[in-house]
Amino acid sequence: MAKKIYPITKFRFYVVALSALLLIVGVVFFFVKGFNLSIDFQSGFSQRVQIAPAALSVTYDGEDTVTLNVSGGTVTLVKRDMSGANYFEFATANYATAGQLAEAINSSVSGVTVVALEPNLPSTGLITGFGLPATLGDTPFVLNRANTDSSNYVSIDEMRRVVGDGAQIQVVGDDYKQIFQIRLTNDDNLSQEAISQKLSDTLKGSFDSASIVVLQSDFVGPRYSSTLVSGSILIIVVSIVLILIYVWFRFKLAYALAAIITLVHDTFLLIGFIVVAQLEVSSTTIAALLTIIGYALNNVIVIFDRIRENRGFLKDISLMELIDTSVSQSLSRTLFSSLTTALAILPLAILASGAIQLFAIEMVFGIVIGAYSSNLLAPSLLMWITRSKEEKAPAKVTKAVEAETAPTASEGEEVATEEVEIPVVERKLKGKRQQKK
Repeated sequence: MAKKIYPITKFRFYVVALSALLLIVGVVFFFVKGFNLSIDFQSGFSQRVQIAPAALSVTYDGEDTVTLNVSGGTVTLVKRDMSGANYFEFATANYATAGQLAEAINSSVSGVTVVALEPNLPSTGLITGFGLPATLGDTPFVLNRANTDSSNYVSIDEMRRVVGDGAQIQVVGDDYKQIFQIRLTNDDNLSQEAISQKLSDTLKGSFDSASIVVLQSDFVGPRYSSTLVSGSILIIVVSIVLILIYVWFRFKLAYALAAIITLVHDTFLLIGFIVVAQLEVSSTTIAALLTIIGYALNNVIVIFDRIRENRGFLKDISLMELIDTSVSQSLSRTLFSSLTTALAILPLAILASGAIQLFAIEMVFGIVIGAYSSNLLAPSLLMWITRSKEEKAPAKVTKAVEAETAPTASEGEEVATEEVEIPVVERKLKGKRQQKK
């Protein structure tokens, strides 16, 4: 039981004003910047490339089949003949330079020739692309090494000049590693092979062709992107409608309306944050929206359930006092649950990368907004909706509403920002519960 009652409802006008301001900011940024749509929601081509110097050139001259793979700092060659498969593994950490690694492979695997293009460079840091595992032959297969020079690297501005203004380019990870996510719209309805070749030719025109490593490639056609957009909107709308029905049956229509308005508010605030921060809108964004809707609903139901329970005990106090008491009693639970969840996700938002990091950032912001709206906005909306309904049906007005609408000595006075104690309400609540038992 809360020892202090916080005057939540007396700040309802400030809460609504703050929410309206945040929503307006989101709308303004939406018309100014728009969404940063991922390849999931627009027809086009997305490719993650890394500019990395060529380190080793590998060929094979023989009748057997030899495959090459690089994983976890280990170079693995598999030689298959009539008798079976022979595996050769070379941990790059055991060799100081690329030249020493090349000598070890040449002396161990017959028919394989490895040429160290930069013999004195460290052997560690070899990266892989789409070509691995690779079947070796007469044509040299090049292994690249990630750039480690933080003072000399290709900047994102230089990459934008090379690719052109029509592309969306982002740096993945540290700048000096030279990993770029490049997105191109497919206005000409080209095939995946054609648009990939066009991008490859553009990059090779400015960088050494052997230093371009393709890490990931995605292509989305116009039909799939439009279907995904409409499907995502449908999922969100259906979830909100089902929540409305659930809260309506569990509580009353006034509670359901307050809960739905709160959830729509949280959804649009999260969308506004994504627009302002220019976070990438992908399928993980839809997952974050649905997760936040469910999480915020849980807090709202906890508070509304306490209001409904207390209304059966405290029939001779005003509606404002009833809501303030109920929210104060549930405040520690909702705030601590939100805080612990946010702290668990925060490391992913800081340390992770890619889609996981974006999902974590959206979740942390959504949890903060959900805690704010469930404790401040939802109770205020419930009070307004309940008042409106009871004013339209004066014959059914309860003593609680009559006590609330009657003028009191405290009305019109300046609201104190400190915590307000109402021991009378607490004693009444305790006595009523004991009588019920």
